[in-house]
Amino acid sequence: MPKKKYITKENVIMFPGTLERLKTQAHHYAENYQYDLAIEAFEKVLSYEQGDEQLLSAYAFSLFEVRRFEEARAICEELFEIGTDLYIEVMELYLSTCMELREFQHVEAVVSQLISENVIPPQALEQFEHIRALNGRIAEAARDKEQQEQAAEQLDEADYMLDAFFEQSLLKQIQLLRTLQQTNVRPIAKRLKTIIESHTVHPMVQSIALYILVEQEVSIYVEVSKFGHTELVNASTLELPENMEIVARVLELVEKRLEQEVSTYDMVQYLIARHVLVTYPFAWFDYDAEQLVEGYIDYVHQMFGHTAESDSELQNFLIELEKFSELPEA
Repeated sequence: MPKKKYITKENVIMFPGTLERLKTQAHHYAENYQYDLAIEAFEKVLSYEQGDEQLLSAYAFSLFEVRRFEEARAICEELFEIGTDLYIEVMELYLSTCMELREFQHVEAVVSQLISENVIPPQALEQFEHIRALNGRIAEAARDKEQQEQAAEQLDEADYMLDAFFEQSLLKQIQLLRTLQQTNVRPIAKRLKTIIESHTVHPMVQSIALYILVEQEVSIYVEVSKFGHTELVNASTLELPENMEIVARVLELVEKRLEQEVSTYDMVQYLIARHVLVTYPFAWFDYDAEQLVEGYIDYVHQMFGHTAESDSELQNFLIELEKFSELPEA
């Protein structure tokens, strides 16, 4: 009768079949999302033998799931070195760990190389293109977050106190507001509200401050008064000016009317973009789209030396909007 073989390590005896049971148990834990137990079982097995690709890949996946990314990546690299029939699956896991470790340039370089060298089989190509696109989006979001954090560090909240803010020139006020576009403004939302509600504030400064609150969906009520109109609005429920229905309608009509007048069309578009911001959130108040289109075309035609044909009250209104939208370059 043949002798049973015992595995020993550091004076610990491993009875026959124990390692196989541990492997089965480890895979069972991994398949049932008990990753901590799976890792413990895998590590016991690996303390006695090197491990095959099935075991190592399951071990790497379990490490990834418990966010031990450095270790998961190391196991993937070990699999690449010894060679694996699970190359595509392991590579996907490897790239995922690299994204978690914020190695975005490395991921882009690896995927580009794999695609250029035709390493990826056709049926997996779409998945790797998805990984590449996802990596790009995450990288961009990470850069944006870093910029916001840097801007937040440089932000001096005292600059937005009412007296300090209005001591600045109009140019400086606009610059101060524009620095907030890459910053979480919630900590100073009440100061922006006070600026917007000030009786001495320039209409365009009001609009820029409100735009930032709306863009970041800050839930705060603000009373906006400009050009003889007053309204209480909640910044979190307002649309941005470029998304307002009246703006889309005016631009659509202008494009139809000025198909053969390229210069006029460009100038009208330019004026509309400025004026819709300076009137924000009111968007030209009581004028409808057709009136505005006629008014803007007539306004630009007058700039080119033609005689006025539209409503003089509307023309005066557009002149006033143009005056308030003429700001120093910030």
